[in-house]
Amino acid sequence: MKDGKCSKYFPKQFQPKTIVDQDGFSVYRRRDNGHTVLKNGIQVDNRNVVPYNAKLLTKYQAHINMEWCNQSTSIKYLFKYINKGYDRITAAIVPNDDGTSNQPQNIDEIKQYIDCRYVSPSEASWRIFSFPIHGRKPVVERLYFHCEGQNSVYYTDFDRINTVLEKPSVTESMFTSWFEANCKYPEAQNLTYSKFVSKFVYVKKKENGNPVKKVTQLVGLYGFLQQLANCTILD
Repeated sequence: MKDGKCSKYFPKQFQPKTIVDQDGFSVYRRRDNGHTVLKNGIQVDNRNVVPYNAKLLTKYQAHINMEWCNQSTSIKYLFKYINKGYDRITAAIVPNDDGTSNQPQNIDEIKQYIDCRYVSPSEASWRIFSFPIHGRKPVVERLYFHCEGQNSVYYTDFDRINTVLEKPSVTESMFTSWFEANCKYPEAQNLTYSKFVSKFVYVKKKENGNPVKKVTQLVGLYGFLQQLANCTILD
């Protein structure tokens, strides 16, 4: 509540169908069917329902607010939680003369305040055994564009120049493999670059000769205009 009103703008207005307003935000359908529920002495209806997904609610048995995000800041906000580190705590150093006294003492919290993080035994064990902290499903892979002979080659400061020149990425990439597949396989000629992985698997060459495992993944075109900004398009 803020100034006597709900800070999340509830109750919403009845809406016959879901629309996108002039600011790009989704306005969800809320039927005016006359059904109400008495909760804490207040009559509530569809205008008071938080957007949700029924399958997620029944699976996790928890409150999950699910809405369409139309801004990249919302995505960054979600990723923040898995990258923020350990739980933060406020600790204080308390002197104990004989080692057994538990009498309350006057503590100057300002002087003895320690900004630190707390790792519980269960979390410490989980990290010691290198168990996964988070996961992504499905996996999203970027599809890069590049001009002829301008493949992206990754190497470290300690790699020898001959080793770098022998990398498979110097002469081939997923983009060039798409062109090669169009020449070899008739069924590939009807697939765009983004749809190519729905029928074919790109196997990267490795030094040990082991191919990459096939996984279910989403793909996204990345930086097309930026990467080809300096290229000349010929008929």
